[in-house]
Amino acid sequence: MTDLEQFTMHVRELERCPASEIHAHLSPALRHFRLIPRAERRACADAFVQWAEQPGLNAPVKLGIAVFVQGMDRFICEEHQASLQLLSRARTILAEHYDPEGIGLCAMLTGAIYRTFGNYDLALKVLWEAYEMLKASGRYPIFLAATANSMANIHLDTGEHDEALAMFEVTYEQSARADDFYFMIYALHGLGRVYVHQGKVVEAQEMFQRALRLSEQHDHPLHISNSLTELATLHFHSRNLDDAEALTDRALDIRVQHRLLGGAITNCLRLAEIKAARSQWREALRVLRRALALAEELNVKPKTAQVHLQLSQLYERMGDPETSLSHFKRFHELREEVEREDNARSLADAKAMFEAEQTKRENVVIKEQKAEIERKNRELQDTIDELTRAKIGRKAKALTLALVIVLFIFQDAILGTALRLLASNNYFLSLAVKMAIIFSLSPINRAIERHLLKKVMQKERLRRAAAGASLAIT
Repeated sequence: MTDLEQFTMHVRELERCPASEIHAHLSPALRHFRLIPRAERRACADAFVQWAEQPGLNAPVKLGIAVFVQGMDRFICEEHQASLQLLSRARTILAEHYDPEGIGLCAMLTGAIYRTFGNYDLALKVLWEAYEMLKASGRYPIFLAATANSMANIHLDTGEHDEALAMFEVTYEQSARADDFYFMIYALHGLGRVYVHQGKVVEAQEMFQRALRLSEQHDHPLHISNSLTELATLHFHSRNLDDAEALTDRALDIRVQHRLLGGAITNCLRLAEIKAARSQWREALRVLRRALALAEELNVKPKTAQVHLQLSQLYERMGDPETSLSHFKRFHELREEVEREDNARSLADAKAMFEAEQTKRENVVIKEQKAEIERKNRELQDTIDELTRAKIGRKAKALTLALVIVLFIFQDAILGTALRLLASNNYFLSLAVKMAIIFSLSPINRAIERHLLKKVMQKERLRRAAAGASLAIT
């Protein structure tokens, strides 16, 4: 079965299952969802939400899960602000109905988005929340690995190598447990980069080679080219230029073949550095022109600026200061444009993060207010019940007293009838009859009280049913 068929099968089971079994079906569904092609994946996510929102379904946890899946689709497509809005909505629903596993999944992607936005402190806070919830669940090793991978890369970027190493190891262990090669390769790349920073070149090379073998075993072009590029970078910095060039050429061919053009530009820049290090100026110039064509085709300004900078440096080394200056000016123009766009995007990202965190805080306040209202309602209902029982008790006692008066008035007739039926005028027997009448008053009082309480409850049920019907019509 394809990933699409597997996902569809598990979602259909999720739609039919009770709330307690949702995550038993969601975990395998998400495993396949991330591998579905973009157009089909979006259609599946949107259809799932449409099903969950249909009138009369009344399955809020399933709606929250469906909105999360929709947010996951936007995240994979790098539509981060749209994804964040959907994740905030999903988390609100799941928190209201206390689904910690669903909350953990939302926190995992939210933290990854915050990391992309560059807010590492907030990202780590949210990712730790996700890590604890998904670890406690035990049903999401792939996404626990994804959470650990995000945390590890933050630690690596901030120079906390020991923390990064520990989290990359968690990523590898959880991926191995789930038999998921995808994040296992990311973990091996991460471990290799940590070893590079620690000066452990042999260990780093072993990690990158293991990642390459695993990538080739699963025939995954993205991971194969990434692994080749990591190895090439390691050899380049070790001044093994022949190996670096051979590995970079292989990675470039794969990326061009599979239209992974952003990575292909990076490979061209590395090849140009290698050829320039050998003073092969013409070949370096040819590769940089190819990189510039790819960058302009993609319209990726940071990459284009980087190519212009290397062209400027290359022309300077070739003794052509005029052309070098021209490329250097273009580099600065592009860098200023990138900075303006980055600032605008940072403001938008900050606004999105603020709104998401504000929504979370508001949800906490609303949840506390709701709990307080429910507590007050319970106290009020308890008071009403006590007053109702006291009122019924007084009414029952009044009826019992009336019965006592009737019995007192007619006691001689009742006693005479009882003795005739027993065919005896024995004093002790008459005394026993009187005692029986006296001791029967308490059970009679309780029976009257239960009867009155039952009538009050029946009236209350009818009132609530009428109120519910009136609300539904409205």
